[in-house]
Amino acid sequence: MDDLVGLAVIVILVVVAGAICGLIALVQLNGLKQEVAVLRAKITHLQTHKPISQSEPQSEASTAQVALSRSEPIAYKARSNLTPQSASPPVINQPSAPPKKAKPAKASAIELLFNKLRAGFEENWMTWIGAIALAFGGIFLAKYSLEAGLLSPVMRLSLGGLFGLSLIAAAAYLHHKRIVFEGFNNYIPAALASGGFITCFALTLLAYSSYDMLSPTVAFFALAIIAISASAMALRLGPLLAVLGIIGAYSVPLWVSTGSGNLFALLMYVGFVSLSAALVAHKVQRAWLWYLLWVGHIGWYLVGFTLLKANTVWLMGAFALLSIVGLIAIPRLGLKLNVIEHRPHSLKRLIKVLPDHALLLAFIAPLIFTMLISHFDMQWQAIGVLSIVLVLFLVLKNSRWDIWQGVALVISTLLVLGAERTHLSPNLYDDALFVFKNEYGLGLLLGLLLTAFGLYYGKKQIKRLAFHITGAFSAFVMIATLYTLIPNSALSTAYPLWAVALFVVAAILIKLAQHNTTLFQRFTYWVGANANITLAVTMLLSDSGLTIALAVQVLLISVLIKRYNVPMPHWPIKALVAALLLRLTLAPWTPSYDALTVFGLHWSIVVYPLCIALFFAAAKCFDSSKLKIWLEGAALHCLALFITTETSYQLVGHYPQFDSLNFYEQILLTCNWLALGCVYLHRAKLAGTLAKLYKVAGFALAGLAGLFAIKTLLDDNPLFESLYIGELPIFNWLLLLWLVPAGLTLWLAKLVKPINAKATPFILAVAGGFILLAINSFIRQYWQGPYIYLSKGASNAELYSYSVIWLVLGAGTVIFGHLKNQLLIQKIGLGILAAVIVKVFLIDMANLEGLLKALSFIGLGLSLVGLSWLFQKLRSRVNPV
Repeated sequence: MDDLVGLAVIVILVVVAGAICGLIALVQLNGLKQEVAVLRAKITHLQTHKPISQSEPQSEASTAQVALSRSEPIAYKARSNLTPQSASPPVINQPSAPPKKAKPAKASAIELLFNKLRAGFEENWMTWIGAIALAFGGIFLAKYSLEAGLLSPVMRLSLGGLFGLSLIAAAAYLHHKRIVFEGFNNYIPAALASGGFITCFALTLLAYSSYDMLSPTVAFFALAIIAISASAMALRLGPLLAVLGIIGAYSVPLWVSTGSGNLFALLMYVGFVSLSAALVAHKVQRAWLWYLLWVGHIGWYLVGFTLLKANTVWLMGAFALLSIVGLIAIPRLGLKLNVIEHRPHSLKRLIKVLPDHALLLAFIAPLIFTMLISHFDMQWQAIGVLSIVLVLFLVLKNSRWDIWQGVALVISTLLVLGAERTHLSPNLYDDALFVFKNEYGLGLLLGLLLTAFGLYYGKKQIKRLAFHITGAFSAFVMIATLYTLIPNSALSTAYPLWAVALFVVAAILIKLAQHNTTLFQRFTYWVGANANITLAVTMLLSDSGLTIALAVQVLLISVLIKRYNVPMPHWPIKALVAALLLRLTLAPWTPSYDALTVFGLHWSIVVYPLCIALFFAAAKCFDSSKLKIWLEGAALHCLALFITTETSYQLVGHYPQFDSLNFYEQILLTCNWLALGCVYLHRAKLAGTLAKLYKVAGFALAGLAGLFAIKTLLDDNPLFESLYIGELPIFNWLLLLWLVPAGLTLWLAKLVKPINAKATPFILAVAGGFILLAINSFIRQYWQGPYIYLSKGASNAELYSYSVIWLVLGAGTVIFGHLKNQLLIQKIGLGILAAVIVKVFLIDMANLEGLLKALSFIGLGLSLVGLSWLFQKLRSRVNPV
């Protein structure tokens, strides 16, 4: 019973899908009818306004109108009944008063679609309800015969089968006699046939699952025959049966399973069903039938991987390759693969070739992924090589698939990686000929063959740029892959061979670049030659050599673009720069870089400054381009990495470990990140479309610097703990701890003001706090030495020095405020002076007695009087009477 319920659900879905497809067809037909009606109305309107006599046009127009009304087809009348406003006959006016064209109210797209669907349903609703009723009648008849026990099982199934076959025969008769019904002439035959096939399908399942009258094999083939017969009959009766046949055929393995797990039988059946469904879809000419075919075929292809065994790898590979030929190549190139296209296409057109790209990836990606996670053997190696050959063969047949050469290169790289993971052995490198074995021999061979392929066909078809790219970069990609796999101890053995191969390919490319016909070909060969030479030189260096080589490539490509004025898209350079920045960002925390040196120096001292220079030099090649901003941003990122990492390395001997930073690393990171945040915010003014990115990076760095500053103030404050800050006055750790952040915070306030003016006072207050801490700490360090924690106490001389210095600073602040006519600065200066006076009375003079106390008060009074006179004099100069 569960089978019958499930089948009923599928039947409903199939019929609804067919109904929707039919309604879409009706909508298209009604649209054509509407256009014909509008054209006829326009012809009538033109005929009624010919500039002849006043009576003659009326007679001619009326005659034409009568003729049109007599010859108007049923479709136009139906449309007039549905939309009277748009289909009303034209009004005849006198020539002396030409009519004003009234603009019809435009209905929305949803209203138009609803009206069209309603029109289709009103015309054919009885047909669709009848088809559904017939289908369910057959199902309920089988169910009733089962429950009531009226007849023997054989008789019940025979009568049900006879009913189904009768419906199919009736449909064939109506179609053969060409009995025309209103709407599509095959709607009623298709509805009858669908009811018959569904009945036969249900009865076969009933005989298998409920009566055990059929073995799994017999039931499987019977259901397959019914489904394929429906698809075959769809060639005559239309797409409704095609939907039924395709869904039914692909669902047969779900209904009937032999339990043997026979992958060969499953794939053979799916291939046969897909072949028949492809013929039906090609004949019926409905795109959505192809979608059903692709979903069913790819779905069972993916299911096949769950049944994969070591001895059936070749079967999955053959099925995938044959599927590519059958579902992609043959529909495009014809059965004999003789529809050839060699004309070049732009990159945008090559990327938008659908559904070919999606189908290719649907078959290749699962195959390669399974290869990577499985044990690599000769079967996988043969499948991978055959995949490359097939893809390149199809590229030669159709230039719209030129981008598939990149797929072939990716498959080649993954083949090498899969072989390396499986054949990894410590004894492999003892043999000096290992460069010709296993993954190393395979990678070198594939790289040279792809290079030869690209150069040969690039010479024959010069305007197809993909061939030139394949020829220029295949050897570089494959040898670079091998270079990343080989251990450093074995590189000395492989380097001579790889270097010779790279230099030979580079020489060929340079030679071809001198005898070329297109600018892109010349540019591609020059870049490819530079890439090969750079990789050969890189292998002589350490791991950081590859980073330098990539940075050099960015500069060389930029120089070539400027030299030859190549209108090259920017995204390849951006992708290369992004990959390089990711490598540079992760390198300091990669174990292999810990003790790496370049020319006897630690690698970051050489690599980061060199990359900064290369990026800035590359940016100068683009005068007013967004790529210039991108490259300058890359240089700034390298500068940020250099400052962040190298300062910590020189200080503590390793790169920052953010979960265990000491006092001095926190000071450096606070200064570094705050400075870089200000640089990014300043850069945002000139970054154009990247301004938002720079702002986010700037605020993020400033926020991190603020967190470190708070942590230092609360947990690692030299005023509260015994921390060494240096022997020299001013030029000690206090300079970086508070004075440099104060200056940077003032710059930050200036940069933030145009963005968020409300945050500026808060940032200025933070800067003032830094200045206060810095000056007081400098004074205390002068008297206390390298340790300034407050529990040590303070001498009278130290206390007096605070007063004197702040008195001078306060007076200077007030004077500066008057000179700049800034009231806020004046108030800050007066506040400093007020604080100094309070300190003098409460602290400095508290312990004085006798003459010293009197002289102190006299000195303070004279100082205040002198400052008052000075302020009045300055005010009179600024505001003369």
